[in-house]
Amino acid sequence: MFDEPVDQSDIEEVIEPGTRWLVPQSVAIEILHPSLLTTLEQRGDTSDFQGFITRIYDMPQDIANGFFHIAVNPSTSEAVGLHTVSLVLGQKYREEIELAIGPIWVDAGGEDEAATELYAILKDVGRLA
Repeated sequence: MFDEPVDQSDIEEVIEPGTRWLVPQSVAIEILHPSLLTTLEQRGDTSDFQGFITRIYDMPQDIANGFFHIAVNPSTSEAVGLHTVSLVLGQKYREEIELAIGPIWVDAGGEDEAATELYAILKDVGRLA
C-alpha cells in the first residue's frame, strides 16, 4: 500500500507569495527589543503593556525574515511594534547585523491585530512582501 506511486496533482498545494508569520508568543516585556522598551519607558506606562514576539517568513520559499516584536495595551487598544531582521550586508562587510524598523504605533486590541497592522504598514513601504 505504501509503495504505490503518488499522483502529485492530488497533493499539489499552491502557496501564494508573500509574508507570513507564526502565532505571536507571549513574552516578558523586558525581552522585547531595546528600542521598543525605550519607546514604552518614555511614555511611562510599560506595566500596562503585554509583550509578544513572532517569527516571520517569506513564502513560497519559506525563507526566515526576522521577527515582529509587539507590545499591546488591551485596555486602550494601543500597540507598538517593530520588525527586526539579521543579515549580512555583502562581501566587504561579512559580519551579521540586526536591522530594526520601528517602533511603529498602531491601533490594535490584541497581538494578532497588531501584527496584521504592522505588516500592512511595512508592506506599504516596500519592506515586506
